[in-house]
Amino acid sequence: FFLFMAVLLEDTFEAKELDPEGRKFDLVSRVVFRSERHELDCVMDLNIDVYPIELPCKLTIAWAKTIDLQGKPSPEYFDKALCTGRKRSLMDQYDYVTLGRIYRVDTVSQQMKVVVYVSYGGLLQKIVGEPQDLKEMELDSQIYCLLKK
Repeated sequence: FFLFMAVLLEDTFEAKELDPEGRKFDLVSRVVFRSERHELDCVMDLNIDVYPIELPCKLTIAWAKTIDLQGKPSPEYFDKALCTGRKRSLMDQYDYVTLGRIYRVDTVSQQMKVVVYVSYGGLLQKIVGEPQDLKEMELDSQIYCLLKK
């Protein structure tokens, strides 16, 4: 039950394209995803040195405001116990986790869609979807993006 509260949104995504405008950096690829259930489009920069990806590929992608399994706010400092396995967290269930900030939220009124822009330390992400699916993603809030193959 608590795990459900921590995760804002989770879906299976199919990687449709890699680097549609050409690769700009050696260790980063821009990946275009389409979700299966929520009709979300997601374009995301991934560190392919850490998390290699090839087409065709399906991933589970989740977004969460905290990695605490009880839904408590995440600490504002780095907790080494999360990486050593001494403290359980949402990260234990995923392969790749990154923390970012929502820096822009747009509404495309003619299409009834919301566009959320996130920066994960310079790696960018754009999520397009229905307002009810993205309503928990608030401007200027921190958000975790969690991936697993």
